[in-house]
Amino acid sequence: MQNGDHSSVHYRPRYSAEESSDAAFQKDERHRRCMSRKRRAATVVLFFAFIMVVALFTRIYLFFIGVRGGRLTSYGQTTFKKNETNSLWGPWKKMTTMNLAKTDSYGFFDIPDDKWKQIKRESRAIIDLQDDIGAETAYLLSQSGANIHSNLWWSENWKVNFRCQNQVNIGGNWLCDPSRLITAVTEKAKTTGRKGLKKRKPQEESESQCVVYISGGGEMEFAHHFLDYSLARMIELQMFGDSSQVGVGSGLVACEVHVFTPHGQEILDERDGLFFHHWGFRPSVKESMGLAAYNTTTIAFKTLEDTIAELKHSGRVSILVVDCESCEWDLYRDILSLKEPIQQVMLQMHGTPFMANELFLAMQEAGYVIFHREAEHSGGREVYDYSWLKLSPSFFNWKV
Repeated sequence: MQNGDHSSVHYRPRYSAEESSDAAFQKDERHRRCMSRKRRAATVVLFFAFIMVVALFTRIYLFFIGVRGGRLTSYGQTTFKKNETNSLWGPWKKMTTMNLAKTDSYGFFDIPDDKWKQIKRESRAIIDLQDDIGAETAYLLSQSGANIHSNLWWSENWKVNFRCQNQVNIGGNWLCDPSRLITAVTEKAKTTGRKGLKKRKPQEESESQCVVYISGGGEMEFAHHFLDYSLARMIELQMFGDSSQVGVGSGLVACEVHVFTPHGQEILDERDGLFFHHWGFRPSVKESMGLAAYNTTTIAFKTLEDTIAELKHSGRVSILVVDCESCEWDLYRDILSLKEPIQQVMLQMHGTPFMANELFLAMQEAGYVIFHREAEHSGGREVYDYSWLKLSPSFFNWKV
């Protein structure tokens, strides 16, 4: 090409005939749609990946601030372990609904609804079975004046009918989830703004919302072990939980333990939260059970209702432990007649009276379930330790 002569130049069209055809256009359209779908899919994947990363870091954060943890705590010669799972996904599980357990237990249990429903189904099966067995074995009690066939009656009747997931043996007595009881007290103390409970005389009005009564059956061993457990639990809450809930350094005692010694035993042990009273419990149907050995003018026995009124503990007694050598067959009526029910009751049963069924039926009808039973050997007669837990009437609504 010379002197600007363009006549010999040949230009290629922008699209060939083949590329401009309808088939090529449809092929190109399919390609664009495919790429668009891929971009949308990639956007969705990236969005969910972002959500998972945020959730993971949230779980790690909650884990390290101690929202949930299973810890082994030792205090003195006693070791306590909580039945909790220490995992990054523990807090996630708490997001499941737990309204049913709280409603059925007056707020005591914090258990997911699916697990609670399984516990209710198990209790229903055992209680229904006991109804049948009780009718079939009632004839054994008609001969129990001489304890005839008593072993057979005990072997068939009134076994554990509630599964407590965190049973703890303290001083020879089995309690249901005492750590939860202490935690609830500290939470209430935080709400009311109390910094600590000061040592006081037994006749003064109680400040604690948790009071424990024990009479007989190694009461001193239980009292000290329970206070050790309580202090260990509160130290655990301060170290691993919300330190604003507790004030161990300021002398806070989660639960007071009141020991009743009707026979005038000499008391040498003194510590915060431990109180002694020189009388025992008598059933209200009995006018007297004797006088204290150390002073013939001092009444050694009072009714449970009178005791609670005198010590101003109405609505505060959470645990009652009684070993009164057969008075339990009458005393249970006084326990059930209280205006404010006791949450956990431990009784040692002696012998097999003809009205044995009445006690267990009355406890069940009042909303108490059996979470522990243990046989003991005492001079050839039947001795059984029973532990009951008070539940709401809604627990016995089997439509779950």
